[in-house]
Amino acid sequence: MSMPVNELSDRVGQELFVSDWVVVRLEQELAFQAATLLTKEDLGFDPASADPYGPELVSGFLLLSLLVHFHRKHRLSPAEGLYGLNYGTDRVRFLAPVMAGQRVRCRARLRSLDSRADGSWRVVTENTLELEGSQRPAMVADWITYHAPAPASGGLES
Repeated sequence: MSMPVNELSDRVGQELFVSDWVVVRLEQELAFQAATLLTKEDLGFDPASADPYGPELVSGFLLLSLLVHFHRKHRLSPAEGLYGLNYGTDRVRFLAPVMAGQRVRCRARLRSLDSRADGSWRVVTENTLELEGSQRPAMVADWITYHAPAPASGGLES
């Protein structure tokens, strides 16, 4: 089900979706470490060796990046003629460790939706990343997206 932002004004304060459970694999963590230059070769040490949870602890920022997957899968989308931009996050907290092989899911609630005079929208979702089998969430984060009119030329000006 696609949810264009301009049709969500009556959903402020309500849950938008609860995702399916997703396994966070060690391979994803290792790829994330490499993408963020957290490798032995780049830093001169093994980042996992200094962690009391060991090498299978999943990075908090990897968990945060999963919001893109969950939101795209549940099709929170720009309205016709708009494109979505990642505008940042507020109040991000990592509350419980996630180990490789564990499952997480996202519970998203629409915190606010503000239309602007130029036809754009500022959208804030409250996202709780639940950890299977845990009473504590793995992460909570308010994610801000900005849905702006597409440039007339079809691309960004240089």
